[in-house]
Amino acid sequence: MDWCTKQGLGIYTAFGTQAHVSKRQYDPWRGQPVDHLYYLYAGRIKYSKMNADGDEKIVWYIDKGNIFGAAPFFDRQPIKNMCNALVATEDCEVYTFSRSCFNDEIVGNHPEIVSNLIESMAYKIFLAVNRGGDLASLPSRVCKVLLYVIQRQSDSGASKGNKVSSEGISQQELAVILGVHRVTLNNAIVQLKREGIIEHISKRSLVINDIKQLVEYARQ
Repeated sequence: MDWCTKQGLGIYTAFGTQAHVSKRQYDPWRGQPVDHLYYLYAGRIKYSKMNADGDEKIVWYIDKGNIFGAAPFFDRQPIKNMCNALVATEDCEVYTFSRSCFNDEIVGNHPEIVSNLIESMAYKIFLAVNRGGDLASLPSRVCKVLLYVIQRQSDSGASKGNKVSSEGISQQELAVILGVHRVTLNNAIVQLKREGIIEHISKRSLVINDIKQLVEYARQ
């Protein structure tokens, strides 16, 4: 559950500084240590890493309703160690919170926000593990991520017997999470569809035909 759902817009206008970012623009840190937390109220931002030849490796996408910049904020190191390009993929509305605001106002008076921040960082750790540290087969890793998506959205999902539906995840985003090529991911999804586990997967919706089998795959 994001800050907006918890608090409404009031907490942003009271403590945050609003910024409007145009599509294809954004570089709030410019290679410097990060001294603010950021909340994406509207839009989408792409984290990526580019080499001297201009080759791009997408690290992650930040969707509206999410905090970003937490790792370099607490680490006090430039984010270029993690990625070196932030680009708004559409027009964005961002709220920034200074370190003094976080320490003096949020930590003491809004523990639910701190809890949300911890949940957000825990999710990023989960994603990092699934990207490079999980030795399970790709179909198993896909099922782990899909199960996590379903569990995180359990309040908005629906179930009928062994069939479960929830808000979805795009194959592009799933490929980024798992650190694999889209073609490789598609082969794994085709296998899971053939086995009757997945019925439909898209950014808008996710339909699982056999949640028990999905869980068994995720535990491999």
